[in-house]
Amino acid sequence: MDAHEDTPRIQVLSVSDTGRRRRWAEAEKVRIIEESYQAGASLADVARRHDVSRSQLYDWRYRHKHGLLGCGPQFLRVVPVEDGFGPPDGAPVQQSSVMTVDLGPGFRVAIPSDFDMEAAARLLNNLKVRS
Repeated sequence: MDAHEDTPRIQVLSVSDTGRRRRWAEAEKVRIIEESYQAGASLADVARRHDVSRSQLYDWRYRHKHGLLGCGPQFLRVVPVEDGFGPPDGAPVQQSSVMTVDLGPGFRVAIPSDFDMEAAARLLNNLKVRS
């Protein structure tokens, strides 16, 4: 009996992995982020369970916290303010209640009551920092 008869034959394995780079849908990222914030959840365990690095999950959480992930852009209407306190000529009169923030001469922000207040706070904080 020859020695080569007992050795296993070479098998050709097909590679189905397309690499480590994956594309995550926004909704999937938000679901993973919300799972990481649940009581008793460990960020490392959540990252391992979804095969994501911890640094990637930290980045997603940071971007979600600052409104850069998981929600579409929200815009406020910016209208130049004249000396008077009323709306400028030709501007439509708002039907809902509005919170007006006076930021100084010529700078006023009107925030509708149905607007996301966290987004409004981020907007006002960014205005404060840049001025």
